[in-house]
Amino acid sequence: MGSSNLQALDLFRLRIFTTVVERNGYSAAARHLHLAQPTVSHHVAELEKALGSDLLRYEQRAIHLTPAGKEVYHSALLMLREQESLQESLNDLHHGRRGRVRIGASIAFEQRYFVDQVIAPFCRAHPGILLSLRFGHSGQYAQAVLDREADLAYVLKWQLPPDASFELLHEAPLRFLAPSSHPLAQQESVDVEDIAKAGLISGPLSGLESIYYRQFLRESGITGEHSVIEVDGLHARVLAAEAGLGIVATFIPHYAHGAVMAPLVELPVSGPTAQAEIGLVRRPGDDGSEGANELASWLRRLTSAPDPVGPTQ
Repeated sequence: MGSSNLQALDLFRLRIFTTVVERNGYSAAARHLHLAQPTVSHHVAELEKALGSDLLRYEQRAIHLTPAGKEVYHSALLMLREQESLQESLNDLHHGRRGRVRIGASIAFEQRYFVDQVIAPFCRAHPGILLSLRFGHSGQYAQAVLDREADLAYVLKWQLPPDASFELLHEAPLRFLAPSSHPLAQQESVDVEDIAKAGLISGPLSGLESIYYRQFLRESGITGEHSVIEVDGLHARVLAAEAGLGIVATFIPHYAHGAVMAPLVELPVSGPTAQAEIGLVRRPGDDGSEGANELASWLRRLTSAPDPVGPTQ
């Protein structure tokens, strides 16, 4: 058997092994991989034989990793991700693309202004780069960068993994938004107490993210119970505000211009509100691909400019 075939077989066995772990059983892994269960069991046994260690044990109707199995599992995930990344790069070259960039952005940017004013200008200036854009919690995508599941994260500096390398780009104030028909939108000045009484549409308050959310609200002067409804996802919270269910609080960067959250309008809050630090997370010591470097440079230029600018060729 040639070395390339041996490498492919090893990767195949590693994929079977990780699937057994993630599906918590040989039968479930076999169904997921469209293989016979004896085939799955055989390849895991051969992998254990090649490595000279037991990797799995079955106790109380569940799969458990041995100490050696934990090491192999984490290494296997990295190898399989590298294989997928290489295959994507080869496919991109085959289709004439200069590469792909997987970027995770904070859920705070899951709005039209971010696509119109950040992503679209970059894509027009760099048509050969394919972007894969996902929105989620800041800590989630910072960890995805460390795990090589994303190339770049544009996130708020909260709940980040200890090993994350954070580059501060700018700060963004907490803004409160409501439909133009809302009574508070008709006032010349609004107190945070008025907002609290009107009620906020918040994200689910059962996770760690809620700790930071409440912290920013306290820094803005809102304490105590304020939620009238919990909705997962900023875009969904905006829809809930449009339906008249309450007020949305989110961070809006200085480069956003125009009616950035239309049809919602910003409430004229008297006094300062909390500021969030926002920046980039990249893998420590990783020079990055051409596309990731181009996108990082574009975000640096955009966020450092006093007025909105377009990316240069």
